[in-house]
Amino acid sequence: MTEFDIGEFFIHGDAREVDGEFQAVIVMRAKPPLKAVTTHQVEKDRWFKTADAAAIAGKEAAKALKTAVDSGALTS
Repeated sequence: MTEFDIGEFFIHGDAREVDGEFQAVIVMRAKPPLKAVTTHQVEKDRWFKTADAAAIAGKEAAKALKTAVDSGALTS
C-alpha cells in the first residue's frame, strides 16, 4: 500500500464492502500524535461489482488528490 502525504494527513485509496457491493474510498490517517482514521467515498452512488475494481478506482482518486494538493489546491 502506498500512502501519500498531504499535509495534516496520510492518504491511500482502497475499497469498502457494503451489502455485497463495493465503494472506492480514500482512507485518511491523521499524522501523529492524532490516531484518527476516516474513509471517504470517492464518488457518491458509484458502486463496483468487485473489490479489485473499487480499490483501483480508490487508488487513482488518492493519486489525483495528492496531485491536486501538490499543485496548490488547498492554498488560499
